[in-house]
Amino acid sequence: ESLWPVGQEKMASLGAAIYGLMLRVLPAYVRVWFSDLRDRSASAAIESFTKRWCSPQLVSDELSQIKKSDFVDECFTVSVSKSANEVIATYTKDETGMDLVIRLPASYPLRPVDVECTRSLGISEVKQRKWLLSMMAFVRNQNGALAEAIMIWKSNFDKEFEGVEECPICYSVIHTTNHSLPRLACKTCKHKFHAACLYKWFSTSHKSTCPLCQSPF
Repeated sequence: ESLWPVGQEKMASLGAAIYGLMLRVLPAYVRVWFSDLRDRSASAAIESFTKRWCSPQLVSDELSQIKKSDFVDECFTVSVSKSANEVIATYTKDETGMDLVIRLPASYPLRPVDVECTRSLGISEVKQRKWLLSMMAFVRNQNGALAEAIMIWKSNFDKEFEGVEECPICYSVIHTTNHSLPRLACKTCKHKFHAACLYKWFSTSHKSTCPLCQSPF
């Protein structure tokens, strides 16, 4: 007692304060510790405490940080719903958009966020999955903030569309039907076309030449 003259109530308050601080500063470490617990009653008690005393403020702070972040870009918008604990980031190109939906659980950050993408925007499923896994790893394993994770997701799109020119047939970067990018290039003039546009050109013109330079494709 002489070495640690603190009563049980003060000790409990100190423990709760340290736990709350860990959730804010090092959430990934707390999640690993929580997932390794084998005592179900202890897990339930910890999650219940987190939901009531920690998560509401942490979720509010996270969503406020996203709202304050500088996402100014004509191709990119972010909307925040505090009532649903949800964030929707939309990357738009040629009037076609792709949504990143992030849902924060009631016991966040003890439980990880749920993330999903809708629509393809000309990006292959393999690449989309790779971007998504990279972003989720940043949030779940590296104590990354959601605002930073959203910027990582956006930067992947910026790099993907950098230098991509519109298809000379339909005058769009994103194909209106299958949402693909112009990838088939003429070996002579180097212009790239949507596969669907090029095949339609071949069938209607009864030629297998480049629509621009007339070289054999």
